[in-house]
Amino acid sequence: MYGYPVGGMDLGGYPMGGMGSIQPMNSVQVGVPVITNTPGMVTSVPVSALCLWNLVPSSNSWMNSRVQCQIMLDPMLRNNWWWNLVQSISVTQFNSVYMWFLSIDTDRSGTIEINELMMAQFPGGITLTPQTALRLMRIFDVDFNGRISFYEYMGMYKFLEICYNVFIQCDTNRSGTMEPHEIISALRILGFFVSQRTAVLLHRLFAHGSTICDLNCWIALCAFAAQTRTAYQLITMNPYYGIIQPFNPVEFGKFLDVITSLLE
Repeated sequence: MYGYPVGGMDLGGYPMGGMGSIQPMNSVQVGVPVITNTPGMVTSVPVSALCLWNLVPSSNSWMNSRVQCQIMLDPMLRNNWWWNLVQSISVTQFNSVYMWFLSIDTDRSGTIEINELMMAQFPGGITLTPQTALRLMRIFDVDFNGRISFYEYMGMYKFLEICYNVFIQCDTNRSGTMEPHEIISALRILGFFVSQRTAVLLHRLFAHGSTICDLNCWIALCAFAAQTRTAYQLITMNPYYGIIQPFNPVEFGKFLDVITSLLE
């Protein structure tokens, strides 16, 4: 039952006490500040806080005040590359993310299915194509049951939030799009050290003929890179393939270059 924040299932699979009140989406304030006109989001964040591999647990992490939650967590969650995203969520943001989760879980099952994911709107107006939603499911659905639990959703939400913040940082002219030459810088901020050729190819693959990269194109591109990171973990952390090695972002960048080239 690790899909529920506290106390097991009650009232349609939600934490003890039921759903509570759902805040309007545009009133929920995300935890990492950004420069944007979207209601509920505030001023800038240092670039160093946007690298997926360098995130550290928040000083007031939700985990510090929810010991019971930690006991209920499936060990599989902690073994994933994106677990540090979950740990970086503060107590304040935990409550906001939970409200988003409730608003997306329209069938009140306590989990999110892919159709709910595709209909959801995330911070910054992000919407997911069927392909992007499926990629995210394959990254964050660690037990492969076709559903996203709340804790898996926390990782997904934080991932999308960071990708959004990087997009804002790199959209230097505030046009709502990134130019092709800005994509490689944005990927490197996230920690994806790919070649210029790979950045160009990724843009071509996910822009669907457009000469620019809008937010949803960027999210699709990032989802592909993150799914490749998940595949890379399956290889490098499996003794079957040899000695387990610590994660090296530069070596992973080469792996991402190769995988992307197969799509050309």
